[in-house]
Amino acid sequence: MPAQKASDRESTRGSTGVSEDVELVRRASAGDSGAFEALVLRYETPLRKLLYGYVLDWEVAEDVAQDAFLLAYRKLGNLGEAAAFKSWLYRIAINRAHDELRRSARWGRRLDRNVGEEALAELPAAGAESAVESRLLRRALVRELARLPKSQRTAVVLKDVVGMKYVEIAECLGCPIGTAQIRVHRGRQKLRRRLGEPGSKAGGGTR
Repeated sequence: MPAQKASDRESTRGSTGVSEDVELVRRASAGDSGAFEALVLRYETPLRKLLYGYVLDWEVAEDVAQDAFLLAYRKLGNLGEAAAFKSWLYRIAINRAHDELRRSARWGRRLDRNVGEEALAELPAAGAESAVESRLLRRALVRELARLPKSQRTAVVLKDVVGMKYVEIAECLGCPIGTAQIRVHRGRQKLRRRLGEPGSKAGGGTR
């Protein structure tokens, strides 16, 4: 029997995960608290990973994740399609993160002084030749990521930090796949320009 293609295996795992979500959501909606706990266990790590890259603070990310799960549990009956639980949960978390950052005037000042170690750990490797270069580039990446427009920042974090597919990003953000691709592309372009031109802030004129 021929070996199963990697893409086929990925598709199978994805469909299996969705079907499990559907069953867990059905049971949780019927009052099975254990089923919702299973959903929390399944998504708490990727959700924290998303929020680390978003708010750059361990405690804030934990609080937002907890709030997102609590709100999702309370509003589970409003979820029209059980298969959409993942993207629905992520939208809730992103909206809560936006609210938290708007309320926290200290966040921007703290970002300029110090980048959270947890946020650095969650970012993809910068491709530097040494550990020191890698750390410096990651710090620069965090700062520039925080300065992207909200829509581009969200898309880049979902793609490059969380590792979501474009179709999942589109579902999460409630936009067409093409729009998700454009946001990621433009966000990456800005990051590459800014990180690739050290010291040119005054004369680079990047848009």
